[in-house]
Amino acid sequence: MHAKVIKLDSVESTNIWARKHLAELNDFDVVSADIQSKGHGQFDRKWFSSSSNGGNIYISIVLKPDNIEHLNELTRFSAVIISDILEKDYKLEPNFKFPNDILIDGKKISGILAESVFLGSEFKGVIVGIGINLNLNEEELSNIDVPATSIFNETKKNVNKEEFLTHFMEHFENCYDKFLEFGLEQELSYIK
Repeated sequence: MHAKVIKLDSVESTNIWARKHLAELNDFDVVSADIQSKGHGQFDRKWFSSSSNGGNIYISIVLKPDNIEHLNELTRFSAVIISDILEKDYKLEPNFKFPNDILIDGKKISGILAESVFLGSEFKGVIVGIGINLNLNEEELSNIDVPATSIFNETKKNVNKEEFLTHFMEHFENCYDKFLEFGLEQELSYIK
């Protein structure tokens, strides 16, 4: 994996942290936290986080591409990468709920929040915040204000957070250049 992972124990939000440190972060740096005290999604909806039972994915990927033609499709691109892993590695059947959620049988398993950063009219980068429920148990899932699930809840098997993150980032990186070139116009045939 080429990405540099910055590991934090606890943070308000990986997106907020990445935005504050954007100038010193490089393309493909990943900010990862065990706990987010103010994690949020679309429309400032709160994202519940826990580090118990093996932890979950709370990351922000910093991207600073020269070609920003397809950046408005980054959320969907990220969702397809996550869905591909859920399907192939865990035999789950994910669905994408516009604009930024991944569901299993109508229950949220992942959320994505891409935020572009400009200084005036100058593009400085984009931060892709991703939360994936790996190991939340039923009691923890009941703390979420929408129907939610986790890989553990679906498969009854713990997921190694570090291995999942490495696999996800390798898959993301392997497809990213093609995405920048083609966007989603080829329906992501280069991912399969």
